[in-house]
Amino acid sequence: MHNSEVKNCQNCKKDFTIESEDFNFYEKIKVPPPTFCPHCRFVRRMIWRNERSLYKRSCDMCKKNIISMYDDGVPFPVYCPECWWSDAWDPGKYNQKYDFSKNFFKQWQELFNTIPRQSLWKIGKNLNSEYCNYVKDVKDVYLSYSTLLGSESVYFSSNIDNSKEIVDSYNIINSQLLYQNIGSTKNYNCQYSYWSSSCIDSNFILDCINCQNCFGCVNLRNKNYCIWNKQFSREEYLKKIKDFNIGSYKFTQKTFTKFWNFSLGFPRKYGRIINCVNSNGDELLDSKNLSYSFKGHDNHNIKYGYRITHAKDSMDVCHSWAELAYEHSSGGSENGSNVKFVVNGAPALNNVEYTDVCRSSSYLFGCIALKNRKYCILNKQYEKEEYFEMVEKIKKHMDEMPYTDKRGRIYKYGEFFPYEFCPHGYNESVTNDHFPLTKEEIIEKGYPYKEKVDNKYVITLKAKDISDNIKDIDDSILDEVIECEKSGRAFKLTKFELEFYKRMNIPIPRFHPDERNKERMKLKNPMKLWHRQCMCDKISHFHGDKHCEVEFETSYAPDRPEIVFCEKCYQQEVY
Repeated sequence: MHNSEVKNCQNCKKDFTIESEDFNFYEKIKVPPPTFCPHCRFVRRMIWRNERSLYKRSCDMCKKNIISMYDDGVPFPVYCPECWWSDAWDPGKYNQKYDFSKNFFKQWQELFNTIPRQSLWKIGKNLNSEYCNYVKDVKDVYLSYSTLLGSESVYFSSNIDNSKEIVDSYNIINSQLLYQNIGSTKNYNCQYSYWSSSCIDSNFILDCINCQNCFGCVNLRNKNYCIWNKQFSREEYLKKIKDFNIGSYKFTQKTFTKFWNFSLGFPRKYGRIINCVNSNGDELLDSKNLSYSFKGHDNHNIKYGYRITHAKDSMDVCHSWAELAYEHSSGGSENGSNVKFVVNGAPALNNVEYTDVCRSSSYLFGCIALKNRKYCILNKQYEKEEYFEMVEKIKKHMDEMPYTDKRGRIYKYGEFFPYEFCPHGYNESVTNDHFPLTKEEIIEKGYPYKEKVDNKYVITLKAKDISDNIKDIDDSILDEVIECEKSGRAFKLTKFELEFYKRMNIPIPRFHPDERNKERMKLKNPMKLWHRQCMCDKISHFHGDKHCEVEFETSYAPDRPEIVFCEKCYQQEVY
């Protein structure tokens, strides 16, 4: 039985604690304890996931023009998804004999820099979805990312599961006809909806459940025809809504500010955790025993998880559907088990370590892009007995001859891949969405940085000159190159987009899609927890005339303006 230990992170130099149960997990999967703190481990994994920075280039196999997350400057070949998934090439031919005179990570990098990569990460059958990344079985998806499970007609959104007709939204499950939603589940025809579920025909709502026809409402349950939390008759409600100039950009901007300030007068639950047992983090659903985890549903026994689904008994996992996973960055690894140090997983991986874009394989070490293979090291085939002998020798060799990066960080067995191997810049990665840094900060911390060059377009319409109301917009705007009101970058509207705005009575956005995403990210809580006490002092609650003494871990920082309640006080308030 291990006691908890305090370690010093070799990256940020801050102390972090490894708990007793953490040691039990490390022993179970046979890895040493980490030398990087949880935050630096997250950064190290997610710097490998570039969703949004896309480039035009050609496929190195079929030579057609494609969209890619890799620019022309990368050392490895880049294939379009059709070529990459085809049988026209054999990843097994890119193999290396392990060299005990060189460290493992350097040998893996040599393999990584020679083997072809998929231009965009796409799995399954994807129709009319050229301009998107990290998708599975989707249709008509445009400039959207991490969009899965049969989603259709999704524009400018990310983290979307099994949803249709979704625009400018984030973290959506089983919903349809949404605009500017965050954290929505089973919503229909909702605009400016935040962390609400099972709501219909509603605008400007926050933490509402099973509500219909609500406008400007917070913390409501099972309500209909409410405006600013006040009950109206159906006739009164429809008359007032008709008088609202919802199609006006000025009206929606003014209303959002009023709505957000209005919401601060109501208590927030310490975490957006629904139908979960013994769990902390944020935006968790239908899960059990989750710790320090964010954005997941249907998971069990996870610590340090992000964007996880049907995952089990894992630590330090992102975008994972696997069991017994550790240091998993991306790709899902659906129906996988005992997967460790994975850059991009894929279905049916078992007993693999230090792999990238392998699928339907087992017993791999240091392999890339293999499919339906067993007992391979650096893509080279071995007999079963020799494979296990070699793996043990390599792990020992990794400790005896570690990789040391330019900042003096040491990588032995048990560490994820070094930052400097990553083909993406920190500023291109998902990490920058959650923990944004300036160019100077990125370089100072020793992370890779990618210079971006915007294509030059002739601006034909400034955002300030767009008609205020959607009813005054005609199809001629589809020919315009619009200048972003915030960044000055150029963007255009698509036909679907304009039809959606007109159908939903939504004003034309004034910001570039990337700037709209940044504004959404500002509304969500950080992926960090603080230990706090419930702020409730209502004498009608279970604690009577005393201040509630319940303590919890919450993603609401102590200096934020929200009123934060524990579970019991919050439930007494809203029901």
